[in-house]
Amino acid sequence: MDSYYFGRPAPSGYDYSKAVTIKAEKIKKEYVTELTDEYVYINADNDVFEIGGLLPPHLNNNEYYRLDASKRSEYHDGKDTLSDCTPGGTLRFYTDADRFVLKVKYRSCCLGMHHFCDRGVYGFDMYLGTGTDKTYCGAMMQTFADDPSENAQILRMPEGYKEVTVEFPLYGGIQTLDIGIPRGAHIAKPAPRTFKPVAFYGSSITQGGCVSRPGSMYSNIICRALDCDNINMGYSGSAFGELYVAEWIGERDISAFVMDYDYNSRSVEELDTTHEPFYETVRSAHPDIPILIVTHPCFWDVAENDRKKSRICRRTYDKMKKRGDNVYFIDGGGFFPAPMKDLFCVDNLHPNDLGHYYMAKAIYPVLARALKGNK
Repeated sequence: MDSYYFGRPAPSGYDYSKAVTIKAEKIKKEYVTELTDEYVYINADNDVFEIGGLLPPHLNNNEYYRLDASKRSEYHDGKDTLSDCTPGGTLRFYTDADRFVLKVKYRSCCLGMHHFCDRGVYGFDMYLGTGTDKTYCGAMMQTFADDPSENAQILRMPEGYKEVTVEFPLYGGIQTLDIGIPRGAHIAKPAPRTFKPVAFYGSSITQGGCVSRPGSMYSNIICRALDCDNINMGYSGSAFGELYVAEWIGERDISAFVMDYDYNSRSVEELDTTHEPFYETVRSAHPDIPILIVTHPCFWDVAENDRKKSRICRRTYDKMKKRGDNVYFIDGGGFFPAPMKDLFCVDNLHPNDLGHYYMAKAIYPVLARALKGNK
């Protein structure tokens, strides 16, 4: 018997007969980057396609960037460069094309990591379907990690209209992204999302380390199951509770926030100093949304420092719960079954695909209940 841990898949109720479709050749010329006999190449940042999880480049200094690109020089401790990476980012559109070309020029790919495969670093994933009823198109994505500077690949699809979701690289950035639509094919906006975006803040694990492909990252699993965009503010080795990141999250129009950064705190004292102020900064901007405080997963015997950090997180939760906040606590020490915990990680530190799946299984039901109770 199937167990629907993430709810039964359900297509969107959106009435696509209301969708305004146009032929690829009719899109505004300002978005066309190349014309061939077969394809119209369109800048992904246009007024038909939808970019989720990141600000569209035309609203952010013409860059795919996770913070304010105009303030790059003000960021430090890795946020300046790691914000080039695009975890959680998506591109969605509706089309009757039976194929399209995904053409990307990369930047800032994090290469040479022996515990992290190239496809997990700078690959793309594609799903077809609406709402939470999406089908993974893996066979067409397996070679999409050949070159960390640029890539182009034809992605084939069934005939008829369908909604396409492309998930962006986790530890690589995008310089330019063009979509080649066959001449004569139609495009339109995708269905509206069920929920506003969910924001996540945390460590290299939150950024997606170390899954084999973008779709396996725990926050992507959760957001597909909820049908929402994923504002992923995971920063490998450098999530130190900076208030400017909390302020950025506070400025986003979100439905919930998952706060998962105790792993990277350089000391117990640093976490003690930053944890509650980070929470309060986001909470002041979003008085009513659910906030989930999550502690890091453990693959070993819990050390005293881990216990101290967990107690700090729990203290923030207890204080805010007593105040009446819409807040939840999840102990990451319980993410994985006790026997053979090595099966859930790549290096006794970063979860693999199975580990991220178990993390999603633990976080999703709490978040889903909170969101449905908040509607």
